[in-house]
Amino acid sequence: MDMRFFYAALAIMAIVFLREFLRRRYGFDMDNVNMQKLKALFSGKFKPEKKSDIEGNVIKRTSGEKSLYLADTGANKATVMATLRQITGVDYNTAKNIVNAVPGVFMTNVSEKEADLTKKALEFVGAKVEIR
Repeated sequence: MDMRFFYAALAIMAIVFLREFLRRRYGFDMDNVNMQKLKALFSGKFKPEKKSDIEGNVIKRTSGEKSLYLADTGANKATVMATLRQITGVDYNTAKNIVNAVPGVFMTNVSEKEADLTKKALEFVGAKVEIR
């Protein structure tokens, strides 16, 4: 058997996995590349748009008008922190500060769909969340 086909298949699989990783993790879709933004990025003139801004223990989005209120973290704070980090993309210290500042608002200006999904995910791990 010729190993070149095997190595070619592995290379193609690696490219497919990398493409999917970039799309899920960083929101970079290779099908919809804006060449002007890409040129500006490499020339140093591009300033990326902020999807969310973190101020204190509150994550501020720009997609809606709902707020999420974390009333209780339940028995396992670590699981709530991990889920919060996966959903919002915040770092460990910010998630820890949010969980330790219970009760309080932790996300503002969120769309209704994102608020509902975040609430369901956090309630699944034992937290009590209200949409306001």
